[in-house]
Amino acid sequence: MAVEPLKVGCIGMGWWSDVLADSMVRSGKMRIVACYTRSTQKREAFAAKYGCRAAPSYEAMLDDRNIEAIVNTTPNNVPLETTRAAAEAGKHVFLDKPIATTIADARDITAACRKAGVVLALGYQRRRENHFRWIRRQIDDGKFGKMVNAESN
Repeated sequence: MAVEPLKVGCIGMGWWSDVLADSMVRSGKMRIVACYTRSTQKREAFAAKYGCRAAPSYEAMLDDRNIEAIVNTTPNNVPLETTRAAAEAGKHVFLDKPIATTIADARDITAACRKAGVVLALGYQRRRENHFRWIRRQIDDGKFGKMVNAESN
């Protein structure tokens, strides 16, 4: 029995969105049907590259009953609103890391998805890369002293 690919809409068209989109295409398990980002140029380029529709707004994607899930690669400060809106529209969400910039927002995101009965998946594809594992060892070994805050790009 053949399973139809999951129909997804992509929001946020940075360089990482192409990495994820290429993976979706290779998998054959998902089909990108729409995309949205504020930049018309980026939106149209992504749509042309992946053979999907450039949506006029995020709300238009959420209103599209054909879209089953949202792949969210928006900047770190916007996942709460975009994920909450997707959940309320009945869309499953793949949210690229981090889940949020505060614990309160992370709890609100998970609560919204739980309430809506949609799947929330988080992308931590790179956490096992050597340089991240090295940093983790340094922290665990106390090489940086008492950690009170850390930020990395």
